[in-house]
Amino acid sequence: MKRLPIVVSLGFACALLVGFSVEAADWTQQTGSTLKFRGEQQGEAFEGGFGRFESKISFDPAALETAKFDVSIDITSADTANSERDETMLGADFFDSARFPKAQFSTGTFREIAPGRYEAEATLRIRDKSVALKFPFSWTAAADGAELRAEVELNRLDFDIGTGDWEDADSVGHKVVVMVRLLLKPAA
Repeated sequence: MKRLPIVVSLGFACALLVGFSVEAADWTQQTGSTLKFRGEQQGEAFEGGFGRFESKISFDPAALETAKFDVSIDITSADTANSERDETMLGADFFDSARFPKAQFSTGTFREIAPGRYEAEATLRIRDKSVALKFPFSWTAAADGAELRAEVELNRLDFDIGTGDWEDADSVGHKVVVMVRLLLKPAA
């Protein structure tokens, strides 16, 4: 029986690992994932979330140059457990969900900032406004999947959300904190 030269054997092993790594980099969003936000109205804090959003995640900590996130958010699924606020929020002065029913989040380059912590250059488009931002997140791998967590502060006026009578920070705070928790499984 002839043995393969060591170089060929190592090359074959590396090819198998690279093939596995590329396949393992694509992830599917699982039930239990959340996209929430926190704001302030007339000095009182409130929380809400989007019930419908779809994440396309390609991420491997060992291959950040190939990482990519693409998230589509159904604006009409916004819910703060206050029907009056929710109706106003979806109206023309805020999200204008009749004209802009979707928001889009996408990433550019990634970098590691600490073990298990990363940052992506990203763009968030709400209404007809696209804003560049930094997206810091944690990535925790498990035997059966991974979890991504992030918290990002936005200024709602950057997206023309809350115009007219609502522009004043005393009625609705300008700062909005977005909290992301994605439960992920390797794509089939």
